[in-house]
Amino acid sequence: MHGLKRKEDLTTMLSRGSPSSKTVTASGFSPPRIPSHVSCLVLYEPLEPNYKKQPIRVGTDGGNRFWAPPNRKNAYLRHRDRARLFRWQGGRMTQITTESLDKEHPPYGAATIFTQWRDTNHLLAVTFDAEEKNVAEENGGWKVLSFDHIPLGPQGTYSSVGVAGDQQQLAAPGSRAWTPQLLPTIYDYDPNPNLPQPVSAGLIGDLPLLFALPAFSAEPHQLSYVLTNFMQPNEWHRHGLPHGRKWHWRPSSDHVDIGVDQSHRGMVVTVFLDPSNKNGSTKGLLDQVQNGYFGPFYGP
Repeated sequence: MHGLKRKEDLTTMLSRGSPSSKTVTASGFSPPRIPSHVSCLVLYEPLEPNYKKQPIRVGTDGGNRFWAPPNRKNAYLRHRDRARLFRWQGGRMTQITTESLDKEHPPYGAATIFTQWRDTNHLLAVTFDAEEKNVAEENGGWKVLSFDHIPLGPQGTYSSVGVAGDQQQLAAPGSRAWTPQLLPTIYDYDPNPNLPQPVSAGLIGDLPLLFALPAFSAEPHQLSYVLTNFMQPNEWHRHGLPHGRKWHWRPSSDHVDIGVDQSHRGMVVTVFLDPSNKNGSTKGLLDQVQNGYFGPFYGP
């Protein structure tokens, strides 16, 4: 999964510390920070089901019915005319033209995400482009977001987001800056009255998923505004806009009333190495970013 380390390997790596974590300030050790020279390109492409290629899928859970995304790679409508490309450098986003992307340039990684607004409030994802592989064959079906909990000692515990984590909720209460703006409350820490409340070290994990979360924090036409203004180095700055995890479909000739809410929204997010920054945009550096070597992607 794009260089995302296993929980055990990540815990060992982080216990050794990173170069930036060795900096001493008047108040003690400063937290590691994403270096200003590290960059990548991030492509956002809206995706919707094509029910002419695959009938609407409905799942059940405890007697409840819910909408499910297609699981065949040819059953989507991809809105390339609405694609948006950004350069992420040192934790900040700048929009650039899609012509800046070399189509032959291999991606670092991709993720496809759909919301299930009202049905479950979950985000469903696979860590690849769902138009390139059949989801049912490659991933055993769509997965809800999940987490690995990575303890760091006194600094707290990382929540590492992915689709194969062993936990369904955050390791500690989510930051008020990004919960529920980036993650629905269904993923927030579930307190145990018999245990002390853990300390959050922030959110890390699969890099395309980390980039995807802000895209659903506001409506589609506000994508550029929220990414370029509220994504900061190692932080997310909360905005006051309504979230964008619902989508009102316009009835079409192939619209079918299946008795479940269809206010869902989908997107493919692809991360590329930055061809204009060969020293600061390598697979190794991006692996370190998503694995928390330079601190949390979204801090506590």
